[in-house]
Amino acid sequence: MPGRAFFLMQAPLAMMSRLRVAAGSIFPPGWWGFTLRIWAALVLALLVAFWAQIDSPASAAVTVMLLAQPLRGQALSKAFYRVVGTLVGGVVALCLVSMFGQERQLLLGGCAVWMAICAYAGTLRRGFRAYGAVLSGYVVALIAISHIDAPQNAFDVTVARVSTVMIGVAAIATVALLSGTPHVWQRLVRSLQKTAAEVRHETRLALDDTVPTLSPLETIALSSTVFALTHQVHDTRTELTRGRLRAKGAQVCLIGMVTALSCCRSLLALMRQATIAPAVLALTRFDIHAPSGTDRETILADLLGRLPPEAPRLTLADAWRLERTASLIASRHISRKGLNTLLKAAPLGQVKTMSRFAFHPDRIAALVNAIRVLLCFSAAAALFIGSGLPNAATALSQCAMLLCLGITQPNSAAFGRGILIGTPLGILTAGLTSFFILPHVNTMMGMAIVMLFQVMFSCLLIINPATAAAGSHYGAFFFVFLGLNNHHDYNLLAFVDRNTFYLCAAGITAFFLILFLPPRPRRTRFRITLSIARELERQFAARSPSFTPALLSRKYDRLHQLYMLSQTISQEKKGKAAWRVCQRFISLADLTTALARLELDLKTARQYTELAPLADTMQRSLTRMKLFSLADHLPLMAEKMLSRAPASSGPAHVAAVLCAAGLEEVRFLLQQNGSALRHYGIGRRRW
Repeated sequence: MPGRAFFLMQAPLAMMSRLRVAAGSIFPPGWWGFTLRIWAALVLALLVAFWAQIDSPASAAVTVMLLAQPLRGQALSKAFYRVVGTLVGGVVALCLVSMFGQERQLLLGGCAVWMAICAYAGTLRRGFRAYGAVLSGYVVALIAISHIDAPQNAFDVTVARVSTVMIGVAAIATVALLSGTPHVWQRLVRSLQKTAAEVRHETRLALDDTVPTLSPLETIALSSTVFALTHQVHDTRTELTRGRLRAKGAQVCLIGMVTALSCCRSLLALMRQATIAPAVLALTRFDIHAPSGTDRETILADLLGRLPPEAPRLTLADAWRLERTASLIASRHISRKGLNTLLKAAPLGQVKTMSRFAFHPDRIAALVNAIRVLLCFSAAAALFIGSGLPNAATALSQCAMLLCLGITQPNSAAFGRGILIGTPLGILTAGLTSFFILPHVNTMMGMAIVMLFQVMFSCLLIINPATAAAGSHYGAFFFVFLGLNNHHDYNLLAFVDRNTFYLCAAGITAFFLILFLPPRPRRTRFRITLSIARELERQFAARSPSFTPALLSRKYDRLHQLYMLSQTISQEKKGKAAWRVCQRFISLADLTTALARLELDLKTARQYTELAPLADTMQRSLTRMKLFSLADHLPLMAEKMLSRAPASSGPAHVAAVLCAAGLEEVRFLLQQNGSALRHYGIGRRRW
């Protein structure tokens, strides 16, 4: 009986596997396969919508085009957040209509406030979570505002809206699961393996003290490339069994690689500034016999135990070299363990804490975007609703949708220009299709052939980065401009009247997105550098968060954004000033994490009787001593810590070496960043 049950359960899975293989042979890779998959989902959604006689089946087609993604995990992840955003927005819309259905001003005000809240939340989130947040904002406008003159129909409109979205989501999910859609996790694994090979090469060069192939700034570029993969990590959850664990493994791998690259930069700087004892250099130069493990303290204890007895007493540079080597080896093993978890769903064990990601929250940008949505929607509402024209409410809901979609884009001005191009192009194509092609189409097969050419052109625009904004707008809203319905209307005057309002909504939205407080690379860079400076100020006052994976991930997220913004600014200005600013604040961010790591090491040292009094004294000195006299006292503190260390390589000895290495690193970074601290006024109270 159990065998028969197992067979019955495996039969559908085997059939699905055969369907996937067959679909993979039908849908080729690349642009053409992407086009065919979107076309198949579009035809399936329209078939179901027409068969079910859903009001406005064009919304199902719009959902499919908005969910058009080249990879399976991306499509499924975006579909999930579209469902969640639609349900949340539908509930809020019903609440607003029930409370303010007879008060037009209050209803519009409630929609504006809710959209501003969603824009704020969407700016703080990443990936498709941001899309789900802004979606819940403009769904309220689509339901409550488009039927502002008939609030009694709000429930029916909500049901119809949710139904069309579910049809579109089910269609895109079915095609993604049954077709040969490329996987996100496979591409992520290939990227991680390729980058891991580069990281291993750079770590070997840094340990061997040879001429590196990458400069410090190029090492930061490689770190930025590593951290850019975080957008693919969340999408792997929808593709794999035990997806949450595998995604955590990918996050651990990313943190391990960028930490190893940070150790490389420290080792290269150390080699240029100090002389290392031959015994220490011989011990840490080659990683062939390096101890395995993910704990920095255990690896350092092993390295200290392997030092020859006749070796001279450790210097501060030796301690720093040993600590950075131990951190590098531990980071490399952490990245390997994370990659193994992604591939095989192996348990993370002690490195599970390294999967706690924290991104840089740009609350100022979120507040600015919320204000932009509030003011721009209010101005559009006064213009459209004040006109009193019949289709003004529909145009206002379209304006709200475009505003929410564009306001959270990194380059909202480019999105606005895409609206200006995509809207007239979509209206023109919809007019040609409606009055010259559809009258000669009498079957669903003919409709499918017509839609194939439309999807081909849309996907061609979407895949090209230069035309992606115009292509996404054109492809998604073509069916809205067409007015595709169960009984298609061929009235030319109705077509022109409807699309005139859509054209006006596009023009007004583009005007706000391009000209009203658009995000600028210099402003964004200023906010990021200000956040680094403020965290460093809090670190000087011992009020910053402790050294945790969240602190590391937030640091690398800032550095990734800073590097990308510096690249954009340098291309615009064609100068090197942006890179100099980038290098300064990268070093200041390193100082922040060095202080946090030193605070953690001093806290560990206070657990040992022979080190506790000196560790307490050092902690007070770090928080009270004048900043620029601190660099002169740090070597004395480090020497005292090494002299207090026990002779054996036990836990207390390891803690003393870690503290001495941390003090030496902080001294080096303080001297290196002295002019930058004075120039930017960081730590002024400690001068």
